[in-house]
Amino acid sequence: MRNPFLLKQYINTLESAAICARLSPDGNIRWMSESLHKLLGVHYLKRTTAFSEFLHIDSRNDVTGEINQAAANGEVWNGRLCLTSTNRRRWCRCIAIPLYETDGFLAEQILLFQDISREIHLDELLQEARFDQVTALPTRIDLLNDLKQVGAQCLAVLDIRKFRSYADFYGLEFGDALLREFSDWASAFLRTKHINIYRLHGDKFALIPDFRMIPSLFERQLLSFYNALSLHKLKVENSDVTLDVAIGMGVGRKKQLQLAESALSKAKAIYSGYKVEVVYERELLDENKVNWLPKIQSALVDHRFVNYYQPIQSTNKNQPSYYEALVRLRDNNKDLVPGLFLDEAKTTRYYCEITRSVIEQAVLTSEQYQVAISVNVSIEDILNEETVSFIHYVLSEHKKAQLIFEITETESTEDFTKVQAFARDVRRLGGQIAIDDFGVGYSNFSRLISLRPDYLKIDGSIVQNVLHDPTSASILNGLISICKELHIPIVAEFVENKEVNSYLCDQQIEYLQGYYIGKPSPEVNRLLN
Repeated sequence: MRNPFLLKQYINTLESAAICARLSPDGNIRWMSESLHKLLGVHYLKRTTAFSEFLHIDSRNDVTGEINQAAANGEVWNGRLCLTSTNRRRWCRCIAIPLYETDGFLAEQILLFQDISREIHLDELLQEARFDQVTALPTRIDLLNDLKQVGAQCLAVLDIRKFRSYADFYGLEFGDALLREFSDWASAFLRTKHINIYRLHGDKFALIPDFRMIPSLFERQLLSFYNALSLHKLKVENSDVTLDVAIGMGVGRKKQLQLAESALSKAKAIYSGYKVEVVYERELLDENKVNWLPKIQSALVDHRFVNYYQPIQSTNKNQPSYYEALVRLRDNNKDLVPGLFLDEAKTTRYYCEITRSVIEQAVLTSEQYQVAISVNVSIEDILNEETVSFIHYVLSEHKKAQLIFEITETESTEDFTKVQAFARDVRRLGGQIAIDDFGVGYSNFSRLISLRPDYLKIDGSIVQNVLHDPTSASILNGLISICKELHIPIVAEFVENKEVNSYLCDQQIEYLQGYYIGKPSPEVNRLLN
């Protein structure tokens, strides 16, 4: 090296910036960086301090053995470990790099760490959210995932009749004990019928088969369950309790939960007795049959896809508020919400034209009112070359427009490189990126870190439950901590009342959205900022 002094400076700079340590061949710590000292809360080291002393005792031997074995094979070790010291415990990703003398003997090992304690903690909270704390049954999160995995076409929802009377008369502890006894008995009975049970909330439960069971067989199994339950007495605090339930069953290719909820409403209303109320998707389609294709075609020709704008209010006076563009289909002086037509549009070539219409209107509105506007882009949009080219053209030609692209469904995207490329190009052309509905069902923080979005929108179900569900509150606080470290502003959706608004402001959430802040409107409020 022509300049050893310069090399020494390079080494010092890298060591000061990294969480790292140097080990002797026998595993003693020769040196650790200041950031590792802070991570462990260690102020000084003995000359013969072994690195293994800082490994959690449960995995100490395994990790040490793996690192030594990798060094003996001339390989780099890459894994996850838990570091412990006085009153501290830190999860880290670690890379152990062996360095050798010219004669091939191990000279020392370099250990590089990345602190992932917050991610691990939040992932544990998300895992806890998968199981109900009272009954230990899986929750709605697993229900939706299992429903997709099995490809089940039928789902049932049951409600315990007069459950509130038990809780009011005997107390909440009795009510919880009753739910546990019911859940244990129901799980054991239904398991023999190849049916899984999930707790939704309160005294409401969902049931789905663990294979693609035909609807008629599923209905017979539900009737068998009903009959058995009516004859069974649950033992709760030395009392014998016989329960009655209302059962609704939904059958269809999609939205089975909504179909079952509709059927349950009928069952509760008419007190159906032994009969299971069933609602078929085709029945609803026949009742509300609309040929959307010609409506979508004519709406595109007549420019009847219109944007509504919902305000997203900044809680920081130094940061501007902005709007989200929400598409509507104007039909006979009525503006139809996207839930009625957008899924149908996605099966046609007209979907990308609707997206372009939304973006065109958002650009003009942004320029006219000098406000930022976010538009939703799905994976279908990102994978459509025409749509992406159109977005590039708009950003290039409308420099004054302030556009934010909200990306949905990032977890289910197999080719995530397309999403990364889209985000990179949008930023290069002056746009911004938001991740939509982050928080439930996935904890893939590597994607969050790789995208480094300009905004992160928290899933509405977390916000809605934050005041009365400790797990939701813990998940939210964990996300806040991670986003502050990554310098990513948070947008909380579904802010529906003053209490939730006040709580989120106290948590220093940067942006709020919901009916309490403002409803979607075809007009932009000039006085928002």
